[in-house]
Amino acid sequence: MTSAQDLARRCVPPSLPTVDLHRILVGFALDPASPEYRAPLNHVHHSRDLADPQDRSVVNLNVDTPYSYAWLDLRGGPVLLTMPAHEPDRYMSAQLVDLYTHIVGYVSPRTGGTAGGAFLVRGPSKAGPAVDADEVFDCPTDLCLVLVRTQLFDDADLPNVARLQDEVTLEPLGFPRPAPTGWPAPVDVRAPLDAGFLEAMDWMLQFMPRLPEDTNIRADLAELGCGTGQVADLLSVLDVAAQVRTGLEQGRQDVLARCATVRSSAELFGSREMLSGDDLTRAAGAYLGILGNAAEEYLGVGYHGDSHGRPFDGQHGYTIRFAPDGLPPVDAFWSITLYDAGQHLYANELSRYSLGTRQLPGMLRDPDGGLTVHVQHDRPSPQLLANWLPAPQAPFGLTFRTYLPRDAIRDGSWTAPPVTRTP
Repeated sequence: MTSAQDLARRCVPPSLPTVDLHRILVGFALDPASPEYRAPLNHVHHSRDLADPQDRSVVNLNVDTPYSYAWLDLRGGPVLLTMPAHEPDRYMSAQLVDLYTHIVGYVSPRTGGTAGGAFLVRGPSKAGPAVDADEVFDCPTDLCLVLVRTQLFDDADLPNVARLQDEVTLEPLGFPRPAPTGWPAPVDVRAPLDAGFLEAMDWMLQFMPRLPEDTNIRADLAELGCGTGQVADLLSVLDVAAQVRTGLEQGRQDVLARCATVRSSAELFGSREMLSGDDLTRAAGAYLGILGNAAEEYLGVGYHGDSHGRPFDGQHGYTIRFAPDGLPPVDAFWSITLYDAGQHLYANELSRYSLGTRQLPGMLRDPDGGLTVHVQHDRPSPQLLANWLPAPQAPFGLTFRTYLPRDAIRDGSWTAPPVTRTP
């Protein structure tokens, strides 16, 4: 017989992404008292500016695209998503994510150009009226998150971004259902786990019809009371509760160990078919930066350390040098973003959190035509100010993002330049 400790450990990787998404669902769409609240289900919320250090609901946020968010409630029927036409040189995408954090699909320049259109999103029942749509997306869960990213060219471009955002619309085509209630407290999956982890998973399972490939994990979860509403009863037995807490923390450590081996975001995010049941990798993706993009749309490299493998620390300075004609080969844009030790943006005197395509026209080129980014805590000389990415005087992290990467990035023939520590 499998012990409660072993069951709990085994259940962490497949459950962690959903439990973290529970936190976002409650904060963004269900609890109006939450400081993270955006809009109710089946409504779109637009962020009219880029993320800043006050945005702490999602780790590793990009600062390249203002976001629009919508949680779709598909229990009563499908929802029609309309995306606007936009300029050929602007990146704008809608990413659809189910409650497992699998990517259901995209509307983007890569998938259908820049003409926009109407897109039908159906839930597990696939029931609903016949409508004329450019594409149909089938989501295996009753709730579906839509993330819209709209490229910002410069500060003067904000009104244009807002106009495009306002043309993103939702039309529910089914029968409205009352908003879900009775949710448990959100859980921080980046801290030691307790019974709240299982309670959040238990609550989320009501929106996740059982799939054939989930038979084994559903059986494990049921033994821990998840999906049956009996988590509290099980954990009322002190010996069992202690075993479960130990197993949950062991499972979280398993996820952390997988995080340490990640080479790029290409491994972490994608469809159910792409991830092929690799729950540990899916959990690592959620832990490192939930709701990341698939490799065809975006490729991110989280630098694990400098050119000698040493962790980044603002007690030192660093440089990242692109050779002449060596900038990232992309069809959209690229950026390097700095995060503090908690994976959040670092507040600094310039309110500058990244450098990349958007800042490129004002940056200083090297004498040979190359480009050097300076990452350090101390303010550099005036001529290097445009190339400065401010860092805390403490440990930090860097993420290299490429949107619509070309084959040279995806096949590895172009690689990100190393981060070199300066004395």
